[in-house]
Amino acid sequence: MTDTSTHQPLRFLRTREVCEKIGRSRSSLEKLLVKDSNFPRPIKDGIGRASTNYWYEHEVEAWMSQWATQLRPADDA
Repeated sequence: MTDTSTHQPLRFLRTREVCEKIGRSRSSLEKLLVKDSNFPRPIKDGIGRASTNYWYEHEVEAWMSQWATQLRPADDA
């Protein structure tokens, strides 16, 4: 049985929202997608180049947590 008390609704972010959330420009986001294989991949709404990209918010937030941990690892003392 699933615990619904901690379940949050699935939320999609558009490119602009992802940029705001991670504090980077659109061009920096595009570079991040090429350089960082751990960054979540977008879901395309269509097959054309101009199709809208969506990201799962929880995947972006998980990447942010992982990235922050790499910047400032916890003390082992």
